[in-house]
Amino acid sequence: MYEVEVWGIAVDPFNQSPIVVLKNKQNPKEVLPIWIGHPEASGIMMVLNNVEFERPLTYELINNLLETVGAVVEKVEISDIKDGTYYATIYVKTPAGEIKEVDARPSDAINIALRTGAPIYVAEHVMNQSKVVVEEIPPQKDGEEQKLPNVGDIVSPPQVEKEEETTTTDEELKRWIENLKPEDFQKFGSSEGN
Repeated sequence: MYEVEVWGIAVDPFNQSPIVVLKNKQNPKEVLPIWIGHPEASGIMMVLNNVEFERPLTYELINNLLETVGAVVEKVEISDIKDGTYYATIYVKTPAGEIKEVDARPSDAINIALRTGAPIYVAEHVMNQSKVVVEEIPPQKDGEEQKLPNVGDIVSPPQVEKEEETTTTDEELKRWIENLKPEDFQKFGSSEGN
């Protein structure tokens, strides 16, 4: 199992879908891209950009519920991939000390992990099957947080294309991901609270 951190949110240049990019902590050149929805990407970017709202949104509500009943998120794991779909598990420790496994979408599990401070892991077979090696990782000073530049906001969901009209190949996407740079990351959502 590999511990990962959220490197950022990128936008697929071919269909404008958000991609959460997870970076392997043991080998930062290995990244795992997972295509997610716009609301989930917005939730992740809110945490990465320290955006807070006056009233709790869904992921904050889940965190508040867990705290209220005395449960703790021990970890989340991107646990499997089947037919191109990723699966995740949230490990919750109950007040009685039991560990309960909760099935989740990776984007929801990541959002909850970011809000609870729980570590994020990727199963070895998932990382080995889906990782991309990124050659250029910009240097980061000790103790400095990775800052993602704002290169624009996504204001509408992507257009859904029919399969027969899609001309991109897996190789083109892989080449694009291998060449990701921080300026390729997007900021989702608003920087102001509602």
